Amino acid sequence: MAERKAAPLMVIASSESSAGTRGVPPPCTPSGLSTATEHQCPEKQSGQAAPDADDTNPLLPQNWPSKRKWMIVVVLSLMSLMVNMSLVICAPASSAIAEDFGNHDSFLSVIYITVPNLSQVISPLYIGPLSERLGRVPVCHFFNGLFLIITMIAGFSTSLSMVIVFRFLAGSSIASICLNPAITGDLFSIKKRGSAMSITSMIPILGSAVGPIAGGYITQYLSWRWTFWLMAIITGGVSILTALVSKESYVPAIRRKALRKASSNEERVSLMSKYITGWNMDTVKALALLVIRPFAILSSCRIAVLMGLYLAVLFAYISLMAATLATIFQDVYGFSESQSGLVYIALTIGTLSGALMCNFTLDYFLQRGLPFSKPVDDDDTATVPRPDNRLIPIIPGMLAFPVGLLLSTTPIMNYLVDIFGDRAASAVAAVLPLRYIAGAFLPVAAPYMYATLGYGWGNSLLAFVLCVVARVPLLVIVQPQRMRALTAVRS
Repeated sequence: MAERKAAPLMVIASSESSAGTRGVPPPCTPSGLSTATEHQCPEKQSGQAAPDADDTNPLLPQNWPSKRKWMIVVVLSLMSLMVNMSLVICAPASSAIAEDFGNHDSFLSVIYITVPNLSQVISPLYIGPLSERLGRVPVCHFFNGLFLIITMIAGFSTSLSMVIVFRFLAGSSIASICLNPAITGDLFSIKKRGSAMSITSMIPILGSAVGPIAGGYITQYLSWRWTFWLMAIITGGVSILTALVSKESYVPAIRRKALRKASSNEERVSLMSKYITGWNMDTVKALALLVIRPFAILSSCRIAVLMGLYLAVLFAYISLMAATLATIFQDVYGFSESQSGLVYIALTIGTLSGALMCNFTLDYFLQRGLPFSKPVDDDDTATVPRPDNRLIPIIPGMLAFPVGLLLSTTPIMNYLVDIFGDRAASAVAAVLPLRYIAGAFLPVAAPYMYATLGYGWGNSLLAFVLCVVARVPLLVIVQPQRMRALTAVRS
């Protein structure tokens, strides 16, 4: 048999080239959206080839040493932990802030907690596409620094409205939630990324559980302003660590850098001048396509819509708990700020339990599928594990909350990364807005719902809604061939 000749690395990979590197099928890649971007790449016009895209190329992130890859995963997870803690650490301080500024509007007290969710509706729409244009690392570092500055300024707020505005800006500068799944997909092959994805999902949600506990004590013994200042200081330290450890993992960006390094000085200047002067209408159109891509995925890939709605319901419920739990225990049961923060220990235990279960089950079910199920006779799945096997842990996850929260969100993020391949950041950006819209507005409506129905029937109504949307992942698991038709994205 003739030896297969490796294809040269292109500057901005199409879905086929990147998927081939990872062994991921690209059924949902809107290939038509990347055409303009590829034509504007000066490296591609130069006619030179970067190192070959083989399985042993040390430049490719999946060939990096395991120690390096896991260091990046841990550091990114720590950054997500700090970001999530920064957003929820001030939840027990809502009463103290309202008293400090003389606010008696319950609507503002709730929107103060949930407003970062509202801003995160729009942030994935530009952070994800920008990372696919500029690379993961520069986008990550820029928005980490911006988040640090905004959080520090929020501690100097002179009114509740100012606090709300800066919390909105902080939410719009969060890069880790959108980029962490994409970076994990860059680093690990489809058969090995389940454990890494469970860690990058566990630690941020763990921050959402631990943050209110710390916030209660900080508010009671220091001041609510220190919840912002301390998190800004700690986040700054983690940002420095991230800058030292992180390394560009987006394959097209690595190829551009390798090609520039292999070029002579004159060629490098020529390539750079072409790149700079190439920022004309064609390049603007290419950037516009990058921004539009999440909307294209959301409008034409029905499985992304269904998964997004399921995630929206789950995240809305956890946001409801984060926004109302401390207030309920303070007003109804007379808890102090520090005591009400301890209520979130239950969320912490559930999060850890769900993360451990995901760590041991995601890759297992990816290879084996459901017990006692018949193998699917399909040429497309003969050599590549089926992404829908990622969703199997959702079945027991539906039976418990918040264990089920992590058992549901982590498999879905894995599933999206698997089926979208090189466009994973845009796919995640497509479903996150639904999640954060629900997370922003359900807690606002919750006081009126509880006032009308009471806590018993109010929570029962939420459970009935979850029973309806829970059919989506079940159908993908039980009838994968039928649901696979919903993964097509129109160009």
